Amino acid sequence: MTGHSTKPRSIAWELIVLFSIASALLVACGLGVFYVIAVRHAFAEDNAILVDKISALSADLRESSPDVFAQELKSRRAGEHATYWTRMLDSQGRTYAETPGMDRLLPPEIFPLAQQSSVAVGGRKDYHRAAKLFSLIAFNETSGDQAYTVQLAQDRSSDERVEREFAVLFIIVLASSVLASACIAIIVTKRGLRPLTQLTQLVARMGPMHLKERVAPGSSFRVQLRKVATTQFYFVS
Repeated sequence: MTGHSTKPRSIAWELIVLFSIASALLVACGLGVFYVIAVRHAFAEDNAILVDKISALSADLRESSPDVFAQELKSRRAGEHATYWTRMLDSQGRTYAETPGMDRLLPPEIFPLAQQSSVAVGGRKDYHRAAKLFSLIAFNETSGDQAYTVQLAQDRSSDERVEREFAVLFIIVLASSVLASACIAIIVTKRGLRPLTQLTQLVARMGPMHLKERVAPGSSFRVQLRKVATTQFYFVS
């Protein structure tokens, strides 16, 4: 009857692996908590700014005429970077005014259903277009005797870019930590188990053909054996 015998793993190898895994888990947990806090803070801050923007637009539309509000929307020059894109629809759903270029990038049909301005953020919709991330909302407002729908898009591409960069940094730091932990574990384990390795080699040379072989520990080895003997004495006592 034949079988394949597996060579048991050494103590040093097991210590290195366990130490590396423990260090990786600690680093991953720390970075993960920091990542979640940073991302949530960024999105919560954007939501707060979005609420202020909705309040400002609602106040402008109530206090000014639709023509003045529409002129403000059209005042942005074409090609200029915009953090917010705004469209104004009449009661028939027709575009009354909008930020220049908004019809090509953010058509009216992709926006969520209009709500009251006080709860519009709750119906926010995330939308990807042309490597950009937008938060879309729509709310109802009146100006004079006419009802209008305002569609607002907030550009959150910078937050998404920071999130991706942080994820890459997370992987790099985690990989570097695992490599550094493995190197430290190898050095510490070899130094710590050196007396045991020496004892194993000396005992292995003893046998029927080497009856005169004796264990002759040096000064450092004698200290290690004294520690072992002291520990055993305390346990026995």
